[in-house]
Amino acid sequence: MEHASSITQSRAKAAHRFREPAVRGAQLLAVSGFAFAQPLFDILGKNAEFFAVRGSTPGDIVFFALVVAFAPALILLGIELAVELVTRRDAVVLHYVFLGALAAVFGVQALKRSGVDTAFLLIAGAVAIGLAVALAAWRVPIVRTFLTILSGASLIFLGTFLFNSKVEELVFPSAVKASAATVESSTPVVYLLFDEFPVNDLLRADGNIDAKRFPNFARLARTSTWFRNTTTLSATTTVAVPVILTGNPPVPGALPVAQNYPHNLFTLLASHYRMKVTESQTRLCPPQICHRKAPSIGSRLTSLYSDARIVYLHLVAPPSLEGKLPAIDESWGNFGTDTGGELEDELPKVNMHTFYIGRLQDFNRFIASFEAQRAHAAPTLYFLHLLMPHGPWLYTQNGRVRAVTNPRSPGRARELWWNADLATQAWQRHLLQVGYTDTLLGRVMGRLRAAGLWNKALVVVDPDHGISFHGNDLRRDPTQTNLSDLAFIPLFMKLPGERDGRVVDTHVTTEDILPTIADVLGIDVPWQTTGVSMLSGTPNHPEVHVGKVTAPYASVLAQRRRRLRQQLALFGTGTWGPQFAGTGRFRGLVGKPVSTLNVKRPLDNEAVVDKVGSGLLRNLPKGSPLVPSPVVGTLPDLRVGQWLALALNGRIAAVSHSYGTGGKLRFSLLAGDGSFRSGRNDVRMFVLTGATAKPRLQELHVTLTS
Repeated sequence: MEHASSITQSRAKAAHRFREPAVRGAQLLAVSGFAFAQPLFDILGKNAEFFAVRGSTPGDIVFFALVVAFAPALILLGIELAVELVTRRDAVVLHYVFLGALAAVFGVQALKRSGVDTAFLLIAGAVAIGLAVALAAWRVPIVRTFLTILSGASLIFLGTFLFNSKVEELVFPSAVKASAATVESSTPVVYLLFDEFPVNDLLRADGNIDAKRFPNFARLARTSTWFRNTTTLSATTTVAVPVILTGNPPVPGALPVAQNYPHNLFTLLASHYRMKVTESQTRLCPPQICHRKAPSIGSRLTSLYSDARIVYLHLVAPPSLEGKLPAIDESWGNFGTDTGGELEDELPKVNMHTFYIGRLQDFNRFIASFEAQRAHAAPTLYFLHLLMPHGPWLYTQNGRVRAVTNPRSPGRARELWWNADLATQAWQRHLLQVGYTDTLLGRVMGRLRAAGLWNKALVVVDPDHGISFHGNDLRRDPTQTNLSDLAFIPLFMKLPGERDGRVVDTHVTTEDILPTIADVLGIDVPWQTTGVSMLSGTPNHPEVHVGKVTAPYASVLAQRRRRLRQQLALFGTGTWGPQFAGTGRFRGLVGKPVSTLNVKRPLDNEAVVDKVGSGLLRNLPKGSPLVPSPVVGTLPDLRVGQWLALALNGRIAAVSHSYGTGGKLRFSLLAGDGSFRSGRNDVRMFVLTGATAKPRLQELHVTLTS
C-alpha cells in the first residue's frame, strides 16, 4: 500500500510540475494570439494575394501560420522555464511582465483602430492596458482562469485563417482544367505589359504622341495599330491583368491564380507554343506550362516573414511613425528592400538585387531571351509584366536612380492625395519615369530587330491600368473625378508584317485584347469571352467601367481631354525642362541664377538635409548612376506651406513648399539631373515671399547631415 501511495504522490507531483508551465503557456498563447496572430491572420486572410503573388506553396503558408500562432508563446515560455531553473519567483514575475507586454501590444492596435492617432496617447494607453492586464492576472484568480481558457482563441484564429479565408484556396488548391485549343500558327508573340500608365502621359494637345519626349512610343505608333481609346476594367493589378489575359470580366474576390482563371492566354497557346513567361503580380500560367525556377524554401520563408513583419509594424506603429516604414501599398511583396539603406555609404552603390531597382533584372532577362524563329520549330510566347512606370518613381528620364531614404513620394495618406503640390511633384516623378520606360521600349524594339522577330511577330504593348495625381482625390481607387486617369491606357498591337501604323479611335477595352490576339493567330477561343476582336469584330462599349464606378464613355472621354489640358499647362511638351522641378506659383524661378534675384537678409533658421542626400551632395562620384533628388529633410523652425527654393551651384534648381508629417516640418525639392555636378555641390535654400513676379528670397542655413 505504501508503495502504491508513493507512486500516486510521485505522479501527482509530476502532474503539478507540468501543469503549471502548461497553464502559463496557455495564458501566453491567449494574449499573444490577440497581439500577433489575430491581426496578422485577419489582414493577410483578406489579402491572400500576399501569398499568391510570391508563389507561396501550401506548405509555406501552413508553416507560416503555425509559427505566427504558436512561436511567440513558446519562445516566451521557454525563457520563463530557463529562468525558473535559477529561481521560481523571478520566473513567475517574468510571466506577468510578458502578459503585460503582450497586452500592451494588443492595446496599441485596439486604440489605433478606435481612432487614437497621437503617439503619446497610443503609447500611454497601451502601457495602461498592459499594466492592467498584468496586475489583474497577478491578483485575481478568475482572470488567470479566463486567460487559460482563452488560449483556445488562438486555435480558432489559426483555423479561420487556413479554412475560412481567401487563403484556403491556396492551402488546398484545385486542379487547373483548361479547354484545349487547336493552334497551328507559327507566329511568335511578344507581350510587354507595363503597369500604372495613363495614355495622357504620352500625348500632345492634338492627341498624338509627343515624339520629342517619347521617341520610341512614337516609333511604335508609326509601325503598329494604336488603339487610342482603350479603357481598363480595374485599377487593381491583380484584377486588371486577369481581364487582359482571359478576355472576360474579373471573377469577384478571386485570387489571380490559374485555378481561378484556367482559361487564359497561356493555356490557350500551351499546346503549340514554347513559353518564356515572367509574371510579377499574378500566377495565371500553370506550373506545368511555365516551368519557373523556384527559390529555395529558405529564401521563400525569409522573404515571407520579412514582409509579414513590415505588415505587422504598420498595424502597431503610431501614424506619426508609420510613414518611416517601407510602403506596403506599392506591391504585394519585398516591401523593405529599397528604402535607401544600401545607399548610405560614402560612395554608394546601386543594389541591383532589390525589388524596385531589381525589376530591371526581369527586363534584361526578357530581352535576352529573344531568339530567331527557326524553320519548323514551335513558335514562342515571350511575356513580361514589367512594373514600369509603376511607383515608386525612382528613375529619372535618363535612367539615373533617385538616392532617397524613402522611395515613396510624400503627400499621400493611403489612397488620398492630401496635398495638391506634393501630388504634382509625384506626377513629375512619374512622368520622368515614363521617359525612362520609353528608353526600355526602345531596347525591346532594337532586340526584336536584331533577333529577326520585329516583322514576324505579333507584338503587344499596353499597361494594366492608369493612375491619378490630383489633390484631394484618390490615387487608384476609382471616383467620378479621377475615372479618366485610371481608365484610359495606351494599347499598341504590331501585327506580323505591319509597317505602316494606323490609329483606331473606337472605344475598346482590355477584355478585347485576348480575342484580338486569337484572331491574329487564327485561333478559335474554346471558351466564351465578353471581349471581341478589335480587328474583325465590333466592340460595343457605351460606358466606361473601372471597379464599381461607371460613367458614359462620352463624358469620361471629355474628362480625359480636360485632364490633358491641365497636364500640358503644368508640364508642356517637348523637352524635359524646368517645369519638372517646380510646383506652385514660384515655379518659374527654376533655372534662374541666384545672382539675378532679389535676395534679402538671411533668416536665423535651419534646413537639415537627410543623410543620404547629404553624402552625395558633399561628393557626387563622377559617372554615378545615382542622383540625390528629391533633396529632402526637415525645417525645425518654419511653418507649414512656406514656399522654398533650392539652389544648386548658383542656380535655382527646384521650388516647392514645406509640409508637415510625423510631427515634423519637412521639405522635398525635386531638382533635375542637370543641376548636379561631380564632386561637391554648392547647396543653398531660400524662403520665398512676395509677389509671384517679384519674389523676395531669404536664405536659410543649410546643414548637411553627417
